[in-house]
Amino acid sequence: MSYGHIFKDTTGQYLFIRELGTGVSCRAQLVRHLPTGEYRVRKVLHRRVPIGEDLPRNIRYTVDADIQAIIQFNNETAIVDLLQKSGERDQLKIAALYSHSTHADEKKKKYSRVSYWSLSNGGDLDSFLADYQHHIPRPFILQFLSQMLTTLQHMYTACHDRLGPMVHNDFHAGNILLHYPSDARSPIPEFHLIDFGLATPLSLASIADDNDFLLPEPGNPPVWDIPRLLRVVDKLLVTWPEEYRAFLHSGGDPIGIAYRLLLDLDRRFQYILQEHRRYVYETKDFSQRLTLPDLRPVIEYVNNCRAILDSDGVETRDHPLCSQTYMRISDAKLAAPQTYSELETIAHTKDLPGPWHIGYLDPERNYQVLDLLAVGNKDTFHRPNEDNENSDTDSAWGDE
Repeated sequence: MSYGHIFKDTTGQYLFIRELGTGVSCRAQLVRHLPTGEYRVRKVLHRRVPIGEDLPRNIRYTVDADIQAIIQFNNETAIVDLLQKSGERDQLKIAALYSHSTHADEKKKKYSRVSYWSLSNGGDLDSFLADYQHHIPRPFILQFLSQMLTTLQHMYTACHDRLGPMVHNDFHAGNILLHYPSDARSPIPEFHLIDFGLATPLSLASIADDNDFLLPEPGNPPVWDIPRLLRVVDKLLVTWPEEYRAFLHSGGDPIGIAYRLLLDLDRRFQYILQEHRRYVYETKDFSQRLTLPDLRPVIEYVNNCRAILDSDGVETRDHPLCSQTYMRISDAKLAAPQTYSELETIAHTKDLPGPWHIGYLDPERNYQVLDLLAVGNKDTFHRPNEDNENSDTDSAWGDE
């Protein structure tokens, strides 16, 4: 018999597999959704705020790390939930949000926050580029442009009735995940945009009653995403020989043409933005709504290039494009859960953000959960308990 950590959620129970990483505000864990067998990502905040404390909505940054983390958690889950309900979901290349929970710890008078996301199995683009020792083939770059531009266009247009144009506001290679579908025939991954904690509408119009969304600063719209996207393209092109990069920028390559089209869109928007700021400064009228350039002509051009470029796989044939992260996650040994043979050991687990329950596991049947351990009137030990002062809660999650 083995024991493992079980998380409870409205979408079912999850078996803890292993840690994926820790950031400034949250920790990511690999978990298996027991009803479906899918591997997913559990994000749990380090930070908590006292129950009843008001959270500001009109600031993007604050010196209070606890408040900043909660603001971004609320904003991210609200925006991704809205995007997922906005239609054309198949065009949206983002990590899917399955659920999120805010739990009030009555004993410590603080909130705990957890969210569950789809797993993108290739790691982030920044880490991929750090490990990759070859030039990036053009189909890889074109797929990146197609999927990221389509996702941004969806953000700029899908929520107009409620929020108006909305920018991601934190676009960089570390916030782009690679994903290799199990049925894919191409070594080129999908690209998933993540981390919407700073995503912000361009203007205050139409959002006064939406309590979960981060509000823009009056007269100071957030930075739009295309200049940052072009910086990511520059990082991809650094892998090419210098003479080719000169040829590309001279206009002799589809990537170079798409790059210049985006530069032209950015120049036009910067002029519009300058005029908007001048108008707001002179009139103090904050109701004017900004519009973003239409990305569809560039998307259409890139997609047409993808349709004819490398149809026989010549450019990608000799490239080891599958990331090390994908290879690790695909390894059955590394996808096995963390287990314990002794109840006393797992009951006093430290540094595992909870709340969690103890499950009886059957190693002979892929660690199927046979039952949850009952402890008095509760079915849980968790981190934290009396052995760990860094507590999220000392009461069972989901008890009636």
